[in-house]
Amino acid sequence: MKKEHELDTREELLEANRVLVSVLDGIKDKIMVVDTDYKIMGVNESLAKRVGKPKHEILGRHCYRLLHNLDKPCAHNYPCSVRDALRTGEISDVLRRRLSGHDVAYTRSIAYPTLDDRGEIIRVIQMERDITKWKKVGDRLYNMQKLVSMGKLAAGLAHELNNPMAVILGFVDLLLEKTERGTKSYDILKTIERQGFNCKRIVENLISFATFSNVTKHSADVNKNLERVLSMVMDILRKEKIVIEKNFAGDLPRAKGNPEYLRQVFMNLITNAITAMHGGGRLTISTRHNSPENKVEILFRDTGHGIKREHRNEIFDPFFTTREVGEGAGLGLSACYGLVSKYDGDITFETVTEEDDRENKGTAFTVSLPVDFSYFHK
Repeated sequence: MKKEHELDTREELLEANRVLVSVLDGIKDKIMVVDTDYKIMGVNESLAKRVGKPKHEILGRHCYRLLHNLDKPCAHNYPCSVRDALRTGEISDVLRRRLSGHDVAYTRSIAYPTLDDRGEIIRVIQMERDITKWKKVGDRLYNMQKLVSMGKLAAGLAHELNNPMAVILGFVDLLLEKTERGTKSYDILKTIERQGFNCKRIVENLISFATFSNVTKHSADVNKNLERVLSMVMDILRKEKIVIEKNFAGDLPRAKGNPEYLRQVFMNLITNAITAMHGGGRLTISTRHNSPENKVEILFRDTGHGIKREHRNEIFDPFFTTREVGEGAGLGLSACYGLVSKYDGDITFETVTEEDDRENKGTAFTVSLPVDFSYFHK
């Protein structure tokens, strides 16, 4: 009877283990169990597929060597939930950002430490999930909320600033007619006029957040509008020793968007690229039809100095700028994002700085716009 009971218990344990393994393998998140020496004690099928090895070749290996090809645990400046959980004895939750082809991907990694009866860490269970879709939706909603706030601010500022600026520019124009060209007074008045127009442009950019026209009626030939913008800046590109390369799709469908607004977006992105390539470089502009998502995509890739890590989460913020005082108001990219968002579009970017990789430095902005299907029925 005792042996039969032991056999029953053993079978129950084996069955419970099979059920547990089946459950873990059915979870799409990547799961890994690591001991205090960073040796892998267990993984589920999702993680095995990620590393491209069967489970028996993974067990016993150090996670830092298997996953990152390192000779020692991840450095403290690298976001590692396993390292942090082992060090603190608390749950660690980190977000990782990485390039995936032409896009940016986000991964959330949570590590849970398990303790023995004495309260000492014996292992860590890590769960990793791709949250790219949710992160982008969240970022978009956050940016849209900021744009709504900017719209409310713009409505008030436009009323308060437009009238006095019109008066100032009007009087400057009268004084210029009565002042001799080439004199110091004339130069001062021209400076006042120039700065007055700068203020006027800032207000106009702010108004773009507040106005929301009937966007469904607008349709744009992206290639044609890109050509128009390039014709206006070609002399500047030559002067700055920037080579332009065009890769325009020949069968590109029309996109939703006001052509005038889109030309402003294209002009701003090209101007930013020129500024980033001081001393020369290459600007590649490509268009393509993303059929699965029914989007028209416009890619602006430069060979400039790239965007520093500390600035990457702020470049679409209103009034954020890395330029010197007087060189820009910081409304360019935020205004571009606002204009594109009106048509359910998006702007994303990839960047490599000189410090990261001098040979492959540069920034690529991608503007995505919905295909205008209504145009096909006209």
